[in-house]
Amino acid sequence: MRNLRLFQGLCGQAALENVLLTTTHWSNVNLAEAELREAKLRNQDFWGALIDKGATLQRFQGTRDSGLDLIKKLMSSTRKPLHIQDQIVEQNMTLLETNAGQCINKELMGQEKRFKERMKSLEEELRGAIEEVGDELRAMSAGMKALLDEKAKAQKELEKAVAEMKLLTELHAAEAKQRETRERQAEAGACDRAVIAVDTEDLAGTADITGLLKSYNTKGRLILDINNHEEFKSDAVKITINYEFSLVSAIGIYMSTSRGEFDARIGYIDLDGVRYRCKSGACVSRVSQKFVIFSKG
Repeated sequence: MRNLRLFQGLCGQAALENVLLTTTHWSNVNLAEAELREAKLRNQDFWGALIDKGATLQRFQGTRDSGLDLIKKLMSSTRKPLHIQDQIVEQNMTLLETNAGQCINKELMGQEKRFKERMKSLEEELRGAIEEVGDELRAMSAGMKALLDEKAKAQKELEKAVAEMKLLTELHAAEAKQRETRERQAEAGACDRAVIAVDTEDLAGTADITGLLKSYNTKGRLILDINNHEEFKSDAVKITINYEFSLVSAIGIYMSTSRGEFDARIGYIDLDGVRYRCKSGACVSRVSQKFVIFSKG
């Protein structure tokens, strides 16, 4: 349609009488369909305005004779200048002042208007998109900030947990050390209080008078708590009792031990590098037995 308006502006009213509108490819289309299309071209919105002002509509059948008929019709027409030629040469108009120029300018102005409207629409869409993206970015930023805050909070909780674990470990180590110290102290204290108990039967029954000149072997029990009767039930271990007195004294000690008494002169016991000495006094009765006690020192 734009080309038709421009063509009409170029030719002008007088020159339209020499315009020949031609349709082609009739042999490639069904005749009824082709005639229907030709009738549509005669519409006022298409070729109708040109035909009304003198243009001729003629078919080209695709043959040599049909082509020659069209040429002969054009050759028989009286030559006429185009309207744009008259305006530029005779009327000394600029191209923009001619009908064709105005048609082009009008079309360009229409295009400019459409493009401006399109640009405005695109700008609005772009602003909307930017605002939408901005909202998304702000939401994303808020989300990222929340995540960062949560991460920072989690980091603090982690550091707190690590610090508490470290403190707990240190407390455990300190308590373990204190417990170890207490155990060592208790063990040392128990060892300081430890005594060796020798059953009077083992003492009297194994005392060989002929062997009492120096020492003799028997059995004894290491007792940590002399008041704990259960400890006196523990298994006895081999010990050696040493003495420093004469045979006569030894016989006297043997006799007194048989009566349930004992004399400090009975001697001493060396066990694990510690010397235990016998102290005078009555025997200690435990679990239906009597024991001679050797203490440190």
